[in-house]
Amino acid sequence: MEQLISKCWQMNKAFQIGVQAIDDKLKTIIHIADDNEPLMVIEARKRMLVEVQKELVQATKDSFCYQTDPFQQSYLAVPIHEDEQYRGMVVVGPFLNEPITDHMIWNVIKDNNLENNWLKPLETYYKSLPLLAQSYLAIGDLLVNIMINPHVKAQILASNKSGEHYRLDVEPEDYDQNGFEIIQRYEAEKKLLHFIEIGDKENAKKAMLDHHAGDFLYRVPGNPLRARKNITFSGNTMYRIAAGNGGVEPQYLHAISEKFALKIESAVTMSELNTIDVSMIDEYCEGVKNFAIKGYSPVVKKALMYINLHFYESINLQSVADEIGFNRTYLAKKFKTEMNLSVIDYIQRKRIDEAKFLIKLGRLSITEIGLQVGFTSYNYFCKVFKEITGMTATEYKQNRQLEKEAHA
Repeated sequence: MEQLISKCWQMNKAFQIGVQAIDDKLKTIIHIADDNEPLMVIEARKRMLVEVQKELVQATKDSFCYQTDPFQQSYLAVPIHEDEQYRGMVVVGPFLNEPITDHMIWNVIKDNNLENNWLKPLETYYKSLPLLAQSYLAIGDLLVNIMINPHVKAQILASNKSGEHYRLDVEPEDYDQNGFEIIQRYEAEKKLLHFIEIGDKENAKKAMLDHHAGDFLYRVPGNPLRARKNITFSGNTMYRIAAGNGGVEPQYLHAISEKFALKIESAVTMSELNTIDVSMIDEYCEGVKNFAIKGYSPVVKKALMYINLHFYESINLQSVADEIGFNRTYLAKKFKTEMNLSVIDYIQRKRIDEAKFLIKLGRLSITEIGLQVGFTSYNYFCKVFKEITGMTATEYKQNRQLEKEAHA
């Protein structure tokens, strides 16, 4: 395992490209990437890897597979063999084989039945990918040799200005990490995803601290905010998958994942991203609790899903009932029985939770926040905020500032 992980880091640093090791059950062993991909791109890759594995299972260990997905992203895959048996694969990519043009992106949009407003987001994403052109053939050959040969730590023969010669061990700052530390980090990741899968937000937050231990900001040299965003994008993807395993419906997960993707990309400070990390765990765990573990009735599940996605709009009991196709009186009765809250009380709590999140980010005024979370009256927003939290929005903001200064 340590040999495999070292080789993956070696490939990543040598070629400045994403690397993923996957076992024969298509479970991730290690994934080294920026992970700022749109959700639909990730899903396309997962489908493609099923087909790649079918090819590699029958291939010899000196083979590599070249594949391009429906989004014109290319990948190289090399088999992992142990005792002559196929045990998984190492996937390198994504990368591009042709320069980015509007024509290319429009073809991708057309072939994948996307809305036209995907032009700019896809262009931004494609610009983050390496362009290999025909050099992918040479890289594929090197990958095969890296995989079938034992990893040997190299030495540099160097000399200084005085003409003195000496040897230096090659110590790349990331792929030569202590194997035990790497294993610990991935064990913490398993715990984190397990707690999200069962909706245990408190233990998930504790596991997140262990999982995030370590400085990975070197992955985008000179741009630590971009690196931190990429790590947060990765977390969004993993949490979405874990919540899906916990029984949350795909359409709800897709909406939540896209919402957080936009928040991550618009963040301008590290502290914002820290706040988003915690908020993601809260929301994905709440999704598992609401839609999987507690076993709410279909009418309450539909109402919760609709409210959670539309609370910032002008909605009320009647509009929710109309949208989900149930009688208003029936919905009100079932919701109150199962949630111990009225529909309106739940809507207001969702709005105030979002308001608290926006206050923590510190980028909007109290008035702007009230409007953004669905209140049309500033005074009414302040009244509801105090009823639910026990303090005014201004007091809450001041307390948050004092907490920040105390931890500074």
